[in-house]
Amino acid sequence: MTLFTAIFIYLLIWWLTLFTVLPLGIKRHEESGKGFDAGAPEKANLGKKLLLNTVIAGVILAVIEVLVKTGIIDWHSWFENAWK
Repeated sequence: MTLFTAIFIYLLIWWLTLFTVLPLGIKRHEESGKGFDAGAPEKANLGKKLLLNTVIAGVILAVIEVLVKTGIIDWHSWFENAWK
C-alpha cells in the first residue's frame, strides 16, 4: 500500500468512525425552556472524542495494512481491469 493510498484510506476510515464515536457518553440537558434545545448535549467532550476517533482509525488502518501485506486483501485483483 502506497503512502497516498494509506492516507486516503485513513481519512475515509476517520470520517466513518467519527459518526460512531460522536454519540458516546452524551447526556441531554435537563433544563428546558427558551434558549435550550432538548437534544443538545450537556458536555460534548469533542477533544476526547476526536482523539479516540484518531486512535480507532489508526488501529483499523493498521489491521487493513496487515491484511494487505499478508495477501488476505489483494487490491490489485479488485481493480485489475479498472485501468485498461
